[in-house]
Amino acid sequence: MARFLAKVIITLESGIMKDVFHQALREISAHNKSNLLEMIGVDPVIFRTETDSNSVDLQIWITTITGSMLNQLVVPLYYTGARKYLFMCSSKNAVNFVMNTIEFASQQFNALNEIIILTPKKGSEIKQSKLKRDITRLFEEKTLANFSFFRWEKPADLVVLFEKIVNDLVTTSSQEVGYAPVGFDLTVVEKIVKRQGFEVNQKHEVIVPKDKYIFRLNLELNEVFAEMRDCSTCDKECKVSKKLCIQISDKGFANIAGLGDLRMLSILFAIEDGSIFKLKGKKSQEDIGNQLKELRKTFKKKCNKE
Repeated sequence: MARFLAKVIITLESGIMKDVFHQALREISAHNKSNLLEMIGVDPVIFRTETDSNSVDLQIWITTITGSMLNQLVVPLYYTGARKYLFMCSSKNAVNFVMNTIEFASQQFNALNEIIILTPKKGSEIKQSKLKRDITRLFEEKTLANFSFFRWEKPADLVVLFEKIVNDLVTTSSQEVGYAPVGFDLTVVEKIVKRQGFEVNQKHEVIVPKDKYIFRLNLELNEVFAEMRDCSTCDKECKVSKKLCIQISDKGFANIAGLGDLRMLSILFAIEDGSIFKLKGKKSQEDIGNQLKELRKTFKKKCNKE
C-alpha cells in the first residue's frame, strides 16, 4: 500500500481555551508527551489513518501566535507547504485572530488552499451565525474563496474532520508523497539565530557557554558537542569533548521526518534557558545528565592542568 504524507497547520487562538484545544488534538493523534519544539512555538503531531489506496500520515503542526521576537521570526515559516489552514477559536475576537494570522503568515500563505474555521459547539446559535457572517465578510474582502466552517464538541468530532481532510487530500493528489515541506534550511536558521543575538562562525557553529560547560552546535551537520568550560582557558593538549545524543522529545509515538534544522533551533534555546539539562530522551544513554556526567569523569581522568 502506498504511503501518503501531507501537512496541515492549526493555529490556536490565545486565551483560556488554548490548552483545551491543544489537549483535544493530542488525544486523537500520535505525539510525544513533551518536546523541545514547543519552545519555538510548534507541536507537530501525526494523525494516522488508512484509505482504500493509501496509508496516510497527516502532519498536524499546532502553533499559536505570541508577541515574542522568536515567535514572530519562526512561526510564519511553519505555514510553508501546508495543504490546509485550520483555525481553532471561540472568543469574540475570533475574526481579528484569523485576520491577523493570515496577514502575519502572508508570505507563506497559499490563497488557493482551504481555510477551515473550527469552533466549539457551545454558545448561542445567534453568536455562531454572527461569527460566520463576519468571517465570511473578511474572506470576501481578502478574495479568499476556499473556506469552510466546522463545529466540534469532543475529540471524536475532530477525528471525523481529519478523516475528511485526508480523503480530500488523497483524492486531489496525483502522486504518492513521502515528505512534507518544513520551511527551514541552513540559511534561514542562521538568520534566525543571529537575530536572536548569537554569533555563527565560518564553520556554521554556535558556541554557547552554560554553567560548567561550553556547548558547540554545528548548524550545518546538526551535531552538538559539549566541552568542559575549564578547558577553554587552558592551553594543554588534554581537552575533552563529547558528542551529545539529543532526542528533542521524551517517550512518544510521533515520527516527523526532516526536522533537523528545527531541531537545532530548539536545542539552542533549550541550552540558553537551561532546560536542556532536564532532557531524558527515550533511552538512558540519551539522558543529558548521564552524558554530561561521563564528560566530567573523562575530564577528571585526563586533565593535566594541575
